[in-house]
Amino acid sequence: MQFHLNGFRTGDPDLAEAGTRRAAQGPLPEEVDVLIVGCGPAGLTLAAQMSAFPDISTRIVEQKPGPLELGQADGIACRTMEMFQAFKFAERVTREAYWVNETAFWKPDDAQPGQIVRQGRVQDVEDGLS
Repeated sequence: MQFHLNGFRTGDPDLAEAGTRRAAQGPLPEEVDVLIVGCGPAGLTLAAQMSAFPDISTRIVEQKPGPLELGQADGIACRTMEMFQAFKFAERVTREAYWVNETAFWKPDDAQPGQIVRQGRVQDVEDGLS
């Protein structure tokens, strides 16, 4: 379990509070070079990469009404960390992360049905991976 001094606050602790002004959201143009549907991991990764090409018109559409207040992920996979390294912010994520290096399996206790006992555990990620 992760604990936070003085409560949990969303956002990047290295950045100042975001302004309240949002970018203008005009109607969807008739034509774009790249239309990205959804702001999930794949959509935002593509959007980040497309930002390096300002001559290519890109638009993202998302069904959610606004930014998430809290994230939806409860963990980050090794391959995702490799993508974060490519975007040069993996160290910032690692600095705030809690490294889970094993997974435990539990089952009902045969001797005391109201209790559970650990049945086993495995190493979650090989040493030295992202």
